[in-house]
Amino acid sequence: MIRIIWNALLLGVIALAAAWLSNNPGSVRLDWIGYTVQTSVAVIIGTVIVVYAVFYAFLAKPLLLITQKFSYWFGADKRAQKIAKSKINKEVDRYTLLGKGLTALAAGDIASAEKLSGQIRKGFADDETKIRVFEAQLAEAKNNTVEAMRLYDELAETPETRLLGMRGKVRLYRLTGNLQKAVEVCGQLLTMKNPPQWVLSEAFELQIHEKQWTQAIATLEKALKQNLFDKLTAKRLIASVLLEKAEETTGDEEKEKLIREAYEADKTFVRAAVKTAELDIRKGQMKKARSLLKKLWKLSPSWAIYEVYLTLTEKESSIEAVKDVESLIAENPDAKINDLVFADCSLRARLWGQAKTAVSKYLQTHPSSKRALMMAEEIAAYNQDEKAAEEYREKATKASVEYPYYCKVCHTPFEKDHTTCPACRTLGSIHLSEI
Repeated sequence: MIRIIWNALLLGVIALAAAWLSNNPGSVRLDWIGYTVQTSVAVIIGTVIVVYAVFYAFLAKPLLLITQKFSYWFGADKRAQKIAKSKINKEVDRYTLLGKGLTALAAGDIASAEKLSGQIRKGFADDETKIRVFEAQLAEAKNNTVEAMRLYDELAETPETRLLGMRGKVRLYRLTGNLQKAVEVCGQLLTMKNPPQWVLSEAFELQIHEKQWTQAIATLEKALKQNLFDKLTAKRLIASVLLEKAEETTGDEEKEKLIREAYEADKTFVRAAVKTAELDIRKGQMKKARSLLKKLWKLSPSWAIYEVYLTLTEKESSIEAVKDVESLIAENPDAKINDLVFADCSLRARLWGQAKTAVSKYLQTHPSSKRALMMAEEIAAYNQDEKAAEEYREKATKASVEYPYYCKVCHTPFEKDHTTCPACRTLGSIHLSEI
């Protein structure tokens, strides 16, 4: 209806224009480089209409097609960029989703991980490996050991996910207490030309636990070749393994051999050196033991060294023993433990005044030392100062026990020696305490 009205109006306008031109024909004259053309306005309008009609009938559509073709060619790059950007955004979205799921698992948020699992399966429908990786860790987090082990087995069969699958299997075997199986898996990984650091660390710790001493040393040597740590650390760890093996050995000759090998492996390793000095003392080689212990005191003074040194003074008089200990202290005059050691040897010699001076000096810098507080209590009791003795006794009760060993990494104290720290699982980090 609107179109009919519009056409009627258009025809009316044309009719009015034609009537007006018939009453006012007018004329147009064109002069150009000596030529003159004169015609009416109606002819000009008619010519324009004819030219437009011809253009529309024969040239408009071809030109439109050509224009569209050029537009398509020039817009191809933009379309490609748009498509590529869309694909990239989809990849980013699905990997972001996977990252969220793995983050939730790492944080122990199993509920959130389960909620995301469906979306992850849908997002990675074309990549079963990614789904398997996520589901294996989800099953492990849910303590579904059987399912997790099945999935890790599948991952271990694929070259690109073999290490991930094997690591998951080692972790599960350790969690379930099947350490022998964990050792076997690590053994397979150790056949690699350059096994990852975690493989060497896990294998070494497991081999120590299973008392596979020869294999443990071989693992350390492999790690050293890969420059995973310096030579000093390697020597320290080898010495630790030899000491651990010596503890498990029943034969005296074999035990002595292993301890001396440990000392030869790392002569700066105080624990190995102390045990070697103890061997020398038992064999009556007092001069050799004294020389070794003094070298140790200069290197790393500790209460354990002092206790071994005391065995050298057993046949000496009390005064001679104090002088002997003074010669030990002189090897490292700036050591913090010197006052405590001097107080103890003076107390043993019943040199009460000398012992009181030394222990008081030590307590100024170590007010929570249980050993020093107990000495101070004994001295106060001897001097019949019951009030002071009671104060020291009360403080000593509250003070922490001073263990002979500690971890240099996590600072956890221990009563006995360990090759690997039971707390932080760091290899070769156990050292003798100074106090």
